[in-house]
Amino acid sequence: MDEPAAGQRRSAGDIYHEAAWSALRESDEQVHALIEREYERLGDTLQLIAAENQCSQAVLAALGSVIQNKTTEGFVGARYHGGCEVVDGVEWLACERAKAAFGAQYANVQPHSGTSANQIVMTAVLDRGDRVLSLSMDQGG
Repeated sequence: MDEPAAGQRRSAGDIYHEAAWSALRESDEQVHALIEREYERLGDTLQLIAAENQCSQAVLAALGSVIQNKTTEGFVGARYHGGCEVVDGVEWLACERAKAAFGAQYANVQPHSGTSANQIVMTAVLDRGDRVLSLSMDQGG
């Protein structure tokens, strides 16, 4: 990780991610080594499997941040647990960006699985009786 310029402080997020990676290496060298191998594999290959997303470093940082520690049942401003103000801000921002990207009045960015996300899309764009082509799992489906 690059050192900050003279007079600048490192962000809490930078310190957290560096510490988390070091903690993994110290507490479980085998898992750390396997994840390192995956980073190398991704850097040396081109994945053409539709189900394998290749997240940007920014997305990986967000997904591996303290945000993922928070239980966030419910909706922005109406959660079932306290302390969700920051998570609410992230979700609100994601909804606003989705609305802008799709020219929509409303957006929900909470699908809890790929299956439900697929069902949402299919029910939105297909009519009763439409046919869907799907490959078998061993063929990439």
